Amino acid sequence: MTRSAESVRPWEYSAFRVTVAGTQRIAPHFIRVTLAGSTLRHFAPWGLDQRIKLVLPMADGTEPDFGLLEEPTPHPKQWYARWKALPSDRRNELRTYTPSAVRPDAGEIDVDVFVHEPAGPASRWALTCSAGDRLVITGPDIRVGDTGYGIHYRPPRAPGRLLLIGDESAMPAIANILAATPPTTRTDVLLELADPLDDIVGARHSHGRIQHVIRGRDTGRRLDDAVRDWGAQYAVDFRDDVPAAYAWIAGEATATTRIRRHLTKDLGIDKDHVAFLGYWKLGGPLVG
Repeated sequence: MTRSAESVRPWEYSAFRVTVAGTQRIAPHFIRVTLAGSTLRHFAPWGLDQRIKLVLPMADGTEPDFGLLEEPTPHPKQWYARWKALPSDRRNELRTYTPSAVRPDAGEIDVDVFVHEPAGPASRWALTCSAGDRLVITGPDIRVGDTGYGIHYRPPRAPGRLLLIGDESAMPAIANILAATPPTTRTDVLLELADPLDDIVGARHSHGRIQHVIRGRDTGRRLDDAVRDWGAQYAVDFRDDVPAAYAWIAGEATATTRIRRHLTKDLGIDKDHVAFLGYWKLGGPLVG
């Protein structure tokens, strides 16, 4: 099929100029920021764990000056290299998120930001932004079609058995995945969090067996224990359900790698049925 002239773009993602339409505190440590812009009619509503980038404004409100806003949006090999070449004090902070809702007809998306303590750049922005503030985001452009880029939740077939594991950074994606999962699917959700009131997954969905794992001093360790307890009870049935079983893990990079290794090596779950993503790393974010 020949693509139209409008759809011929160098990359799956485009840059979108947006403004803050409003903010809402949806949990003690979560702020929902609604972003609006006429070009968001081209923002692809793929959902699930779709990754996008927030290009946070500089303290003086300066927009990106590394070629990101050219039309069509350049390939990231170009704009990211230009960004890296800028003096550190002139680089807009980049942060990766998953939209909690996409409304192309209304020209809006929602981004749920977990507010860290002490606050990092994204937390400070979410706490201080107000209606009318300008921002640039990059995300999937529907004119390019569904390429699958930026989505890790790709079960080989519709799962009849599902395991979702993550911390606060993974909750918007987990909520999206549950929204796309039939209530009849046997689903286990293990959430590591410091405050049970920050569970924005259970607040949106009543199906699925959701377990809170209260974080200890050592991030990820209690989640490890919870996964091992889950494995002792359910791993045999889960493994026997392949190819109808699927596991998805996201959160702190070292913890997700460790949990994935336990599921595949120790519990014998097929690697092709386990997706994992490091959303952040102890000591700093993953920006790339």
